[in-house]
Amino acid sequence: MNRTCKKCGVPLMTDDVAIYLKLVTRNAQEFLCIDCLGEQLKCGREPIEQLIKYFRESGKCVLFR
Repeated sequence: MNRTCKKCGVPLMTDDVAIYLKLVTRNAQEFLCIDCLGEQLKCGREPIEQLIKYFRESGKCVLFR
C-alpha cells in the first residue's frame, strides 16, 4: 500500500504510520509524516523520534515490531 503524508505528500515509512496510530488514533486511514506530526503536536521531530526508539526497544507495542 502506497501511503503519503496527508499534509505535505511525502512517502511514509512504517514508523510514520505506526507513531501516528499510537499517538493520534488507531482508526486512521490517512497519516502525517513525522515532521508534520511534530508540527501539529507543537513538539518538533526529535521527541517523536525518541518515542519511536522507546517503543521499538521496549518490545511492548505491536505497532513497532
